[in-house]
Amino acid sequence: MSKFVYEKLRHGGWYWFAPEAARWPNGGCGCVSRNYPDRKWRIACDPRPGDHTYKTRDEAAAAELELMREARS
Repeated sequence: MSKFVYEKLRHGGWYWFAPEAARWPNGGCGCVSRNYPDRKWRIACDPRPGDHTYKTRDEAAAAELELMREARS
């Protein structure tokens, strides 16, 4: 079972929530999507350069959670 809880976005993608208060420093929440031609999972607003893809929705959410932690430290 996933440690994340998901809520569908209106135009594709998923907001995700974790047991901890996971937010970007600007207050934004996590969002992942596979609404791309290749159907691979990505962090919707990935701040890193390049194209980072993930096999599953949980992998993408976990990667975004780690980015949030790094941004807060």
